[in-house]
Amino acid sequence: MRAGKTILMMFLLPALLVLFMGILLGYLSLNSLRQQQLQGSAALALDLATIHQEAGFNRDIAQLHSRVIDVLDGARRRDLSEIQVYYAHRDFVDELAEIGKRVQQLRQSSLLKEVNHNSVTRLAEEFEAYRSMVIMATEIASIDPDTANRFFAQAQQSYNEFSQFTGRISVLLTERAMQREQEIKAGHDSTFFRILLLSIAAALIIALLVILVARMISCRVRSIADALSQLAYNQSANLRLPEIERLQRTSKGEFGRIAGVLLGFRDDMVRRIEAEAANHRLIFYDALTELPNRRMLEEQLTHLTNSERMKNYYALLWIDLDRFKLLNDLHGHQAGDHCLFELAQKIRTLLREGDLLARVGGDEFAVLVELPQSDRSLAAREAEQIAQSIRAGLEGEYEIDNFSHFLTVSIGIALFTDRQFESEALLGQAELAKYQAKEAGRNTLSFYDPQIQAEISQRAELENELRQAIDRNELELFYQLQYDHNGRAIGAEALLRWRHTEKGLVSPAQFIPLAEETGLIVPIGSWVLKTACEQLCHWQNNSATAHLQLAVNVSARQFRQPEFVAEVEAIMQQSAVPAGKLKIELTESTVLDYVEETINKMALLRKQGVKFSMDDFGTGYSSLQYLKRLPLDQIKIDQSFVRDITTDNDDAAIIKTIIAMGHALSLDVIAEGVETEQQRAILEAYGCLHYQGYLFARPLPLAECEQLLHA
Repeated sequence: MRAGKTILMMFLLPALLVLFMGILLGYLSLNSLRQQQLQGSAALALDLATIHQEAGFNRDIAQLHSRVIDVLDGARRRDLSEIQVYYAHRDFVDELAEIGKRVQQLRQSSLLKEVNHNSVTRLAEEFEAYRSMVIMATEIASIDPDTANRFFAQAQQSYNEFSQFTGRISVLLTERAMQREQEIKAGHDSTFFRILLLSIAAALIIALLVILVARMISCRVRSIADALSQLAYNQSANLRLPEIERLQRTSKGEFGRIAGVLLGFRDDMVRRIEAEAANHRLIFYDALTELPNRRMLEEQLTHLTNSERMKNYYALLWIDLDRFKLLNDLHGHQAGDHCLFELAQKIRTLLREGDLLARVGGDEFAVLVELPQSDRSLAAREAEQIAQSIRAGLEGEYEIDNFSHFLTVSIGIALFTDRQFESEALLGQAELAKYQAKEAGRNTLSFYDPQIQAEISQRAELENELRQAIDRNELELFYQLQYDHNGRAIGAEALLRWRHTEKGLVSPAQFIPLAEETGLIVPIGSWVLKTACEQLCHWQNNSATAHLQLAVNVSARQFRQPEFVAEVEAIMQQSAVPAGKLKIELTESTVLDYVEETINKMALLRKQGVKFSMDDFGTGYSSLQYLKRLPLDQIKIDQSFVRDITTDNDDAAIIKTIIAMGHALSLDVIAEGVETEQQRAILEAYGCLHYQGYLFARPLPLAECEQLLHA
């Protein structure tokens, strides 16, 4: 509101200034004329008063003189008594005294002094002589008329004299009054002319001031308008407003405040644009390579697949660095970052103008290529040539931080046209083709195969159903009994099974790896442990099963959980599992990846009566140095060795060595996958006295397993 009033005042100021100066000039002019008019009027009034006094003097003296003549004539003819003459004399004395005062007033008149001071003086002198003669004449008129006549004759002479003077004075006063009127008129004309000149000069000065003020305001308003226009249309982080900056420095009033507001708005806008640009780079660009990221690529694909101009084929190339993890493991992530930056620069040099390169993962890049062909087979050949040139160009030695590293890439290719795919689906197809290239031996390229996509979709559906399997009570445990060389059951292994409500029994080979990959193995493994411990507790109530141990497989991911030991202890306490009855089976990779941590956890659980078995022994790279440190109770010979023990001397030798090693370390040895009596006999001959396999029992549901035990 304040700024709006200020802008309004900017435009009203020139008009108000003109109005004010016009009123002031008019007032001064009228006041000057009025003062001159008053002065002229006062002078004329004084002149008229003087003329009036002079005329009154002439009238009164003439009347008095006539009466004096009448009185003297009456006294001479004795028409008047002495008393009448005396009274007349007394009246004449008083009237002459009064007229004498008026003569003195005329004598002091500035106008008479101005026109003819000598005439006034002579008039006064003659009047005094006249008055004296008249007084003496009237005083002795009744006593001595003759003497009175002589005195009157002298008075008559004085009367004639000052009558001449009064006539001359009347003429002079009239002339002077006319002259003064002309002077006043001339003064009026002169004053009007001066006022006119001053008005013209003032008008010019006011006009000049108005022009200067209007120009100053106009320049500032134009600068503000230009600044507002730039702020509205110039969305640039480099926006400069030099005129507004100068206005802020030179103006301290409202213009300075408005300039400050505009500059503040400019600064806020620049900060916002810079923040938006930074956010845009964070959202759509990779910080390491400064390439577009996956999100930017998705935006481009979405725009492209929605474009009406899309007629030819496009190719999406997914580039993955082979064995890049080895580079990170050997030389650190900083070296890996340097390598990625160099590769990004090199890929740029291998692309054509218009191709879009993006970093879509840790060691993965994607290239969007427009192909000139509209035929699929021709487009596929063109895409293959481009991919081969990129693969060949990137293959070779790279000098990174004073060491060299040989790198190759695997490239997946997805062709698309006619707006037939969504961006996420295209990325999935290209990535899937990349996996095919890696499975084909790396350092090669592969086109997308729809059959593999169907398998991926089926796998995703299976994962979603597996997440709900626990809540739906679709998981259950099967039990495969373990026997000694006398054919007596000594324990069992709990094996997880999934009984799907629609698909029936799902193979563990399908869902166990999926659970490992997605992390579902942790909650599922907890359920298995709890269920197995509850079953162990139940078996303790039956003499036929009280002696049995129950082995439970624990995945590496579950074993690595920080709360795993506490969880097992809590389950055992809740289920009241006797010591020595629960056996946890771990793979070699689980045990040896983090040896110290593994030993500590195993030691804590052994104090609670938990036994440990190393599953699939012989398939990994176990070190005897670590093996002897592990608190194991049992090793299990993998079925891959047992299967060919009767025909493969190498497998037989490996089994014999494993058994000897177990005995040397005071470990129990059990063989899994025993399916024939010949296999069992050979194992017994080698010193392995515990067995698990189809020869003795298949994995069975709990009820069937217990029936077999009681048979």
